[in-house]
Amino acid sequence: MTLNLSSLSSEVKKSYITMSGIKREQFNQEVITIQCTVNDILKFLEVDLKVQRELDENKVASIGQYIQYGLDGNDIYFSPLIFSARGQGVFDEGRQAYSLSMDERLIILDGQHRIRAFEFLKRRMEVSNGNEELYHMLLNFPMTIQIFMDLELEQERQLFTDINTKSSVVNNTLLIMYKKDDMYGELVREVVNNLPIDLIECRAKSTRTKLMTASTLYAVAKALNDGVFSRNSKSAITKDNYEEYKKKTEDFVTLFRQYAPIDAGNRDKYIIMSSNIIVAIAKFIYTVQTKHPYEKMEDLFKDVIAKVDWTHRNEEFKKLSAKYNRKTKKYNFGSTGRTIRDFSEFLTKKYEEVRS
Repeated sequence: MTLNLSSLSSEVKKSYITMSGIKREQFNQEVITIQCTVNDILKFLEVDLKVQRELDENKVASIGQYIQYGLDGNDIYFSPLIFSARGQGVFDEGRQAYSLSMDERLIILDGQHRIRAFEFLKRRMEVSNGNEELYHMLLNFPMTIQIFMDLELEQERQLFTDINTKSSVVNNTLLIMYKKDDMYGELVREVVNNLPIDLIECRAKSTRTKLMTASTLYAVAKALNDGVFSRNSKSAITKDNYEEYKKKTEDFVTLFRQYAPIDAGNRDKYIIMSSNIIVAIAKFIYTVQTKHPYEKMEDLFKDVIAKVDWTHRNEEFKKLSAKYNRKTKKYNFGSTGRTIRDFSEFLTKKYEEVRS
């Protein structure tokens, strides 16, 4: 059955919101499935902390980036949001419609972070008087929701727990591989396709078998060519320097493979395959070549990077943003930004020692 987008009912002086839907049974529970808009959901949403967790602002921001990716013209998808009616609203079997008075609220069981991300973008657009077309797209973004009609509080808690122990968020690697209108994303895709063998992980958010993920390569390209490593940092890539940036990134991957330890893939022995360390090496190369344009990238790999003891045994790393776990006898890294800065500066000092 095709579901229509929701509309305000003309009955009772438009004091009800009415949405077309279908009612079915799932695990002996009545469930109404509806397709509506984000703007509709914001009207009847309520959060009950007895069945919800506190918001994770980082997660909201990450989902917000994914939504913006959709508003930029890319296809995105969200699984259905799940609500508990708690006696609110009425389903009309004849009309196949669910009606809520404008002062009734549904309790969200799954999807709080997604809706808060939409809400955040909505407020930001309103404050900045942003693009009206994008604002309209945001409010009318279609969402599928499922409303459980007769759950008890313990059942709500159990449903919330079950959902959130079995779900996962779309990772940056996938976004990079499919995002349009991003020159660095295009550069990464071309570099991946030009590599002689399957070196880059293009789907998962991490890897222990390949050289790096596409997300790491994206950060490498920005650090190597523009000296920045955050996805949101401004960059200077243009159509005019695109080929130069791509060639430099391809050279980095080739030289990294050549001058890393032979068994560098053993991540239990070496730290060099950590994504933060790879990006730090790229930032180091940018820093030196900006100050000394005559320095060749291969010489920096040969004379500096290849000479570092990249094993977990190297006690020099204890002075940097790396915590040594005596039990596992391995280093762990904290803040991405701090790790990249610390190790980039560490390599720069090594360079100065070699060239002095």
